[in-house]
Amino acid sequence: MSTPEPELPTPGRMLGGMALIVIGLLILIPSGLCTAFFGAMSIWETITGGTGLNVLSEALIVGAPFILVGALLFYAGRRLRKPAANK
Repeated sequence: MSTPEPELPTPGRMLGGMALIVIGLLILIPSGLCTAFFGAMSIWETITGGTGLNVLSEALIVGAPFILVGALLFYAGRRLRKPAANK
């Protein structure tokens, strides 16, 4: 007995999913890199005796919403491109 092949998503869902993935990555990658850079620099400043924890909290407050939005768009795009569940 062969297993039924999953139905492929419609071309509109594939295109919409791909658009969400691209937009999500365009938001996620730069904001993640920027937040990581400022986070690493603030940790370095804290180690060397400065007040880097203030910069770390600011980097997380400013960067985290953009990282979250980018990750959610990427996730939604991946979900749209998955094959439809068998009924």
